[in-house]
Amino acid sequence: MSDGQIALHPPSEADLRLAQTWRRPRGLVGWLSAADHKTIGIRYLVTGFAFFAFAGLLALTMRAQLARPENTLIGPDFYDEVFSTHGTVMMFLFAVPITQGFAVYLVPLMVGAREIAFPRLNAFSYWLYLFGGLMIAASFAINVAPDAGWFAYVPLTEQDYTPSKRADIWAQMITFTEMSALAVAVQLIVTIFKLRAPGMSLNRMPVFVWGSLVVSFMVVFAMPAIMLASSALIADRLVSTHYFDTHRGGDTLLYQHLFWFFGHPEVYIIFLPGAGFVSMIIPAFARRCSAMCRWSRR
Repeated sequence: MSDGQIALHPPSEADLRLAQTWRRPRGLVGWLSAADHKTIGIRYLVTGFAFFAFAGLLALTMRAQLARPENTLIGPDFYDEVFSTHGTVMMFLFAVPITQGFAVYLVPLMVGAREIAFPRLNAFSYWLYLFGGLMIAASFAINVAPDAGWFAYVPLTEQDYTPSKRADIWAQMITFTEMSALAVAVQLIVTIFKLRAPGMSLNRMPVFVWGSLVVSFMVVFAMPAIMLASSALIADRLVSTHYFDTHRGGDTLLYQHLFWFFGHPEVYIIFLPGAGFVSMIIPAFARRCSAMCRWSRR
């Protein structure tokens, strides 16, 4: 064998079986059953930005209504729906899913893992997120869009004050999307702790991976609170429980406590991945700029 040539060996049976295991089926079935973390990450990002555009249209509608006094572009009831849906989409369908979409795509690559932990759960979490988002988007078409704010405080959303299905749509959507976020957080934690490449110790992990790890732990502790709040609200409305009904021994402040157990960590869930990006991008380009400046002085 001459210098520069590489010996090529036929793939072993183990290689062929591994390739068959990770092969993506063709056609519509393959597209629907895809579980590769890069594919799912891209879907999260594309879907998240689509919801961002939808929320932007709602924001423009509100700005147009408020552009001048006594404007009659939209009525007060529809304004409540637009305001509530805009806030809900931005908080639950854009901010968190976008950060998790980047993490789903990048973290396995950064830690040297072949795939994210529990890839089928990863795919399932995306479909949960998509279904919950389409649910609230379709609510406009059937005139049951949420109208009690993106926080849906009780007693305003109790059956006595909101007898329509609007609050039910909001609460069910929250349950779907937060289950999705919780599943992604568990996958990222397991991937970072158990699937790192040999030699990738914790102190060698990129800053973005550390940010994703911290955010994932925050999601694990924060999301169950809002899921519990939305589930208790549905139970109050549909099966006549009294978690938040003060006339029957409930407590309206309980909802606020549960909601803000989620709401305060939400700020850092949104912020920390961006801080991780900046902490990696600026040093990289600062070195590049420094090297170019030294070259230009020669």
